Amino acid sequence: MPGKLMLKVICMCAVLSGAIAGFLPLIPKLTGAAFTLVMFFSAPFTIIYLHRLNFIKDFELPRCLTIGALSGFISFIGFVLVYFPIAFILYLIFKIDSFLWIKVLIENIGFLIPVIVLTALLSGLTNMFSAFIILYFYEYLKPKNRG
Repeated sequence: MPGKLMLKVICMCAVLSGAIAGFLPLIPKLTGAAFTLVMFFSAPFTIIYLHRLNFIKDFELPRCLTIGALSGFISFIGFVLVYFPIAFILYLIFKIDSFLWIKVLIENIGFLIPVIVLTALLSGLTNMFSAFIILYFYEYLKPKNRG
């Protein structure tokens, strides 16, 4: 299991990647790309960053899957905390029709919270899979001990 310092770094990386992806859908053409970034690429970013910081020296399956699930869940929460308020404010100021659904969701907050939690769990699951793919590529590209 990851230590306290490693958990803090995982949370910081995940919130940062979620917040960056939260600004991208404000440009209407990048909405799908931002959602894909959060759903699939938060864990690889976090794992590669942790490897560069030497928190992960040898890749172990349980550790990588745990990091993937945590970073996926937390990055989606960071995405929502950045994107929803900004989109709602833009809707209130400029009356942009593409952000009308944000107003409807915020008016029905009882429906919004379970949807956010379930989608964050789905993001954790998909990021777990992408962490598994990263683990596979690191093991595949690791130099073989040829004696």
